[in-house]
Amino acid sequence: MPSPEVMRENDLPAGLKNNQHRKDPIIMFAQGQRQPIGFGISLTPTGKAMLIAYAAVYVLELLAEHWMGIPLYQWLALSPPGSGYFQFWQLVTHPLVHDPSAPIGFLIDCLVFYFFAGTIELSLGTAGFLRLYLMAAVGAAIGGLAFSVLFGVGIPYAGMMPSLLGLIVVFGLLQPETTILLMFVLPVKAKYISYGTVVVTALTFLARTNPHGAYHLGGIGLAWLTFRSPSQWLNMNWWRWKYFEYKQKQHRAKFTVIKGKKNDDDDRPTIH
Repeated sequence: MPSPEVMRENDLPAGLKNNQHRKDPIIMFAQGQRQPIGFGISLTPTGKAMLIAYAAVYVLELLAEHWMGIPLYQWLALSPPGSGYFQFWQLVTHPLVHDPSAPIGFLIDCLVFYFFAGTIELSLGTAGFLRLYLMAAVGAAIGGLAFSVLFGVGIPYAGMMPSLLGLIVVFGLLQPETTILLMFVLPVKAKYISYGTVVVTALTFLARTNPHGAYHLGGIGLAWLTFRSPSQWLNMNWWRWKYFEYKQKQHRAKFTVIKGKKNDDDDRPTIH
């Protein structure tokens, strides 16, 4: 296969020159495919809407916690069942809220989201990106609650960090050779960032220096499984069809198939 070539805008066919709003480079393959390359592709409308929603919720948290004395974070973060603060709605709200005492951490999360979300959404599509992002949040809840129940840990879990870590790992699988400036200084390939994310999260969890390690690892694990597993496993229509096939096999098992003449002494129904 010939190596891909980056084309200048003047060399593009007329149909591609009209797409002026894209700022990322264009790559043309031998098969005629066109896709963006690089790192830090601009956010899509979906990504922008998510960031705006996160910012609005966080500002509301700051006002409620520091100015009105309303424990909004405690109400919406995911508390373990035995802590006395657990509510069922926290299973839905925990990815939306962040620690109101750590605004710098929230801004860093938003920056990571900006750098990785656009590329992954353009690679997987909006539906695939949202599925991956939400499944990471589900995995985080499972991991955090399981750890709390087994070891009696009573800390609340919240934030988009598990989903962000899942995005970083998947980015390394999608574009392993892409170079990322770690801490804006050190150039590192994306695949090593992906591996390092898993290793550092696991080690800090085992060393008990990261109390939210199980929460983060649960998000990474289910995000990876969602990305690697066949897409039909998450499709309800596929499961309905499998159930229909199972029922059909049960119905066919009630009949006897006889080749040739029917046995007159056999009263069982016959399918020819």
